[in-house]
Amino acid sequence: MVLHLVSSFLCTIVIFNQAPTEEAPADSMFPVEKYQYTQAGRRDPFVPLVGIEIGEGARVSHLSVENLTLVGVLWGDKGYYGLVKDGTNKGYILKKGDKVAGGYVASIDRGKIIFNIVHAGVQTQYELPLQEKERR
Repeated sequence: MVLHLVSSFLCTIVIFNQAPTEEAPADSMFPVEKYQYTQAGRRDPFVPLVGIEIGEGARVSHLSVENLTLVGVLWGDKGYYGLVKDGTNKGYILKKGDKVAGGYVASIDRGKIIFNIVHAGVQTQYELPLQEKERR
């Protein structure tokens, strides 16, 4: 009994004398380790290439149709592909069935891409027409 009391007292002293290595956030009781990735010309391996994984092989893309511009359409034996760019002028290639934020690409033809978007349980179609080339 005395041994148990002494060991409990020593454990208490050791626990209270430990100093955390960094400040814990206000909403957490435990210190959180933070990692810093230095890119040095390489892409971050922890950022998904196309979308965000939501489980069981399903993916949701970060592309929002409100920010996309259709700049070209390619077609061939395997179907149509839409060449789009987002608000930051980063380019993407979309095909039928590709996921976008809130929906997917329903169809592509020579002049437009049609997206099926589901918002609050209501499915709507959004048409993105091909941009006309501006002449100088």
